[in-house]
Amino acid sequence: MIGIAILTGLVLTFNACYYDKEQLLYPVSFSCSGAAPSFSTAVMPIINTSCAQGSGCHGAGSSHGPGALTNYSQISNAGSQVLSSVLNGRMPLGPALSAAQIKTINCWVSNNMPNN
Repeated sequence: MIGIAILTGLVLTFNACYYDKEQLLYPVSFSCSGAAPSFSTAVMPIINTSCAQGSGCHGAGSSHGPGALTNYSQISNAGSQVLSSVLNGRMPLGPALSAAQIKTINCWVSNNMPNN
């Protein structure tokens, strides 16, 4: 009887402890009306900080996922993959992007990834 009580307590304890990403729990709806976000002033800083130089995951010579994400060509070639990974919470591995940052990437990709 004590064994069942302990087992039940352990099961309840472990089921109560799990990690949720805010983006997955509360998906954000984005409106991309207006001009596409600027690659050089909006998208590239996010990628540099969270994916390339800031995290070390997708810097020069990287073979992780889509590889290096250090310039427009590399980032635009992987744009859909980057967006998918950001939207489903797989990336970045460090701190999650803010809703505004996710919207920036989403709207840039949705507007055919202009080099602006």
